[in-house]
Amino acid sequence: MLKFFNLFNKAFLCFCLFSCSVNTAVATPIGKIAIIIDDMGYNRHNQSFSKLPNPITFAILPFTPYSQKIANAAHQQHREVILHIPMQAQSHNHLLGKGALMEQMTKQYFQHVLSHGLADIPYAIGVNNHMGSKLTEEIIPMQWTMELLSKRGLFFVDSLTTAHSVAQSSAVSAGLPSLRRHIFLDNIRTSAAMDKQFQQAIEHSLKAPYTILIGHPYPETLQYLSQRLGAPNKDFQLVKLSQLIPEKQRVMLENKKVQYQQEKQYNLLYPLTTTSKIQ
Repeated sequence: MLKFFNLFNKAFLCFCLFSCSVNTAVATPIGKIAIIIDDMGYNRHNQSFSKLPNPITFAILPFTPYSQKIANAAHQQHREVILHIPMQAQSHNHLLGKGALMEQMTKQYFQHVLSHGLADIPYAIGVNNHMGSKLTEEIIPMQWTMELLSKRGLFFVDSLTTAHSVAQSSAVSAGLPSLRRHIFLDNIRTSAAMDKQFQQAIEHSLKAPYTILIGHPYPETLQYLSQRLGAPNKDFQLVKLSQLIPEKQRVMLENKKVQYQQEKQYNLLYPLTTTSKIQ
């Protein structure tokens, strides 16, 4: 009998150790990381970034030499595209480029400029800000932005170029998904510096629902991401930007997008007369 109990105890101990090891493996946390490449469109070499994994989003500047070509090519890859809209900064506004949103604009002209920016980037599913350290601090322009995006079924990602941004709270008030940048990858364009930022993104993703990492179309960034994402990985899950949005909100956005397209088609078929416009 004693021998039986010893065998039983050993078997039970082995079972417990096996169960713990299995549970530990299952419970190993893995975070979600979405990567956006900003400032796309100025250079034909930006197209080299199409070699990166499909989940990476391209944020394309409007009215740039290669904006539409890159957007179309990305769409063919089933890659997500967003409009990288220039917004007024605290300084260096001469660098904004065409299609910039400025605080002195009227609401009508502001939304007109934003609409034209969206028209220039085919297949955009959302918007994020290029520069914008001034404009994203202003409540009224951000309300105008979110109002138009909500109508069209698009979301906004706050690039967070200022700690005082109200873009995210304005999106929430408009009923839009609330997304924001957490880490810039390539402020310093060395492999060691980018590796440090990427590791920070991984650590952040383990504590938060997701992490948004923003890079730029630099040759050094392309080389780093090609190596980092080309290697086997068990530390994080690379996801598309839209996957960070809860399913209920994704359905809401899609319904609004369909409704907007239907209304747009109707207006093309039955345009308002001059008299109707005045009334």
